[in-house]
Amino acid sequence: MSNVAVVKIGGALLEKPEAAAEKIISQRKQQLAVVHGGGVQITRMLERMNVKSQFIDGLRVTDEVALAAVAAALLGEVHTALVYALQRAGVPAVGVFGAIRAERKEGPWGLVGTRVTADRSVLEPIISTGKVPVIPTLALGEPGLLNVNGDETAAGVALALQAGELVFLTDVEGVLDGDGAVIERVPPEVSLLDAPFVTGGMKPKLRAVAAALEGGVSNVRVGRTVFGSVK
Repeated sequence: MSNVAVVKIGGALLEKPEAAAEKIISQRKQQLAVVHGGGVQITRMLERMNVKSQFIDGLRVTDEVALAAVAAALLGEVHTALVYALQRAGVPAVGVFGAIRAERKEGPWGLVGTRVTADRSVLEPIISTGKVPVIPTLALGEPGLLNVNGDETAAGVALALQAGELVFLTDVEGVLDGDGAVIERVPPEVSLLDAPFVTGGMKPKLRAVAAALEGGVSNVRVGRTVFGSVK
């Protein structure tokens, strides 16, 4: 479905669902699928539970208590609010949970998924009828529900749909260099993964960008930063 654009939205942008909907609508040039995270809301939920958030290599460490907070924040707060805001703005949004699969990631992360894939047979019929699937970053796997990185999820959705475009909407302007300036263009032969200025959550984002490009998605953007051979 090369005419499909996958938009991933997360961070502080989701604090105001109506503004998030406007951001998404501004990207809508073709058929659309939306993937959303909710890191800010998850951290706030954990704080209410007196649980400190811990990250390793940009990924949230997730035990059973944290997973309950992840599910409550994503499905109970962010997902419902975003679907409602999109519908109020005239977008035929449909909430979709259960289309994402993952394997449990080995290491100290706990109930975190990796090798994220999306079920095309679920998403494609929704899109073909003109509706917009809205997909939270929770996956089904072993031993059950898994917390998955939003950027990796978005790449998985884009690859499953053979999307022509993948756009990461963030609360920063784009990928920043060592001086704090936005990198406007990253050519295909250049990888920023090992750059000293790439830290925290930008690492999994750039891994997702690389996976999407390698899988055939021709147009990938992080804010104003354009990757690959996109003109």
